[in-house]
Amino acid sequence: LHTLCGAEGFRKGTDLYFERHDGQAVTCDDFIKALEEANGLDFTQFKRWYSQAGTPRLEVHGHWDAASGQFSLLCRQSCPATPGQSEKLPFVIPLRMALLDSQGREMPLQLLGETVSRGSETVLAVTEAEQVFTFAGLAEEPLPSLLRGFSAPVKLSYPYSRDDRVFLAMHDPDGFNRWEACQALAVDVMQGLVQIQQAGRPLLPDQRLIEVYRSLLADDSLDPAMVAEMLRLPSEAYLVELAEVADIDAIHQVREGLRRALAEALRADMLRVWRRLQIAVAGPFSASAEAVARRSLKNTLLGYLMLDAADDMLAACVRQFVEADNMTDRQAALVALVNSPFEEQKQAALAQFAERWQGYPLVMDQWFSVQACCS
Repeated sequence: LHTLCGAEGFRKGTDLYFERHDGQAVTCDDFIKALEEANGLDFTQFKRWYSQAGTPRLEVHGHWDAASGQFSLLCRQSCPATPGQSEKLPFVIPLRMALLDSQGREMPLQLLGETVSRGSETVLAVTEAEQVFTFAGLAEEPLPSLLRGFSAPVKLSYPYSRDDRVFLAMHDPDGFNRWEACQALAVDVMQGLVQIQQAGRPLLPDQRLIEVYRSLLADDSLDPAMVAEMLRLPSEAYLVELAEVADIDAIHQVREGLRRALAEALRADMLRVWRRLQIAVAGPFSASAEAVARRSLKNTLLGYLMLDAADDMLAACVRQFVEADNMTDRQAALVALVNSPFEEQKQAALAQFAERWQGYPLVMDQWFSVQACCS
């Protein structure tokens, strides 16, 4: 509601209120009622987002009919039982989506029974426990790009293959879905490697993941902040959450081993982009979004490049630590040094950082955290 109407929400006890432009506080129910009256709509079902606990799950399956050129999406929504609410009624779930052709281009969308095209992207209102949406007039089997922009706070499942995730990570025009596909691909690869690690066999990373990362580094048109997020492997903590029985040692060894494999295979690509960003961020410190994005990618690449223990990168990392004019760059260099095999430079950097910032408790919290999280 805040996003849609610009109203600030706040709580009094257990009730949620919104402050109108005239300063009057109204309850959430009154606020929604006003929206209903102003727009001639019924938000009774929408209000279940406020009255029903738990995170909805949206299970989607696709079916392609080549003879008719139709592609159907079967959507099933559910919500786990929570204390006091054993049964949940269907939510209103806005499913923002598109259909991609074999070249990664968005296909024209027209639902069966509708006379007007919805363009290349649309929002489907999933309002029933089970619902089917059929798109007509398609020239080839599409790959759905679902929940674009994280259009609803739900847990989405779709039976994407590993090749599907590779395709979405390399071609999906939607930034969120491209990141999501990249993360899901990395999780899939690492979960497979954990099983290989447990079996005592050599760890060989999937070359498709390496090629996805290579394509990201080669595309200078992408937002550096998004590329930085996509290059960061899912954390060990997240992998533990996903595991039915978590093998902590295997997860740690697999993730560290995959990071080193990526750094080795993509060293030339990473070094090229890192050098370009070094030049781009040179000069006085800037807090602009563009500068922040460039620093984010530069420091992500620094972490990878420091894994092979090359003397040239060690010198560059130490220089960044000493000469940085902002805490982001200084702390990134410290993290890279602490996680490197260069013991002398590591201890010197920790001592220098502590001496400089010992009077700032919040900064020293980061100093402890860097060491506690050392791989």
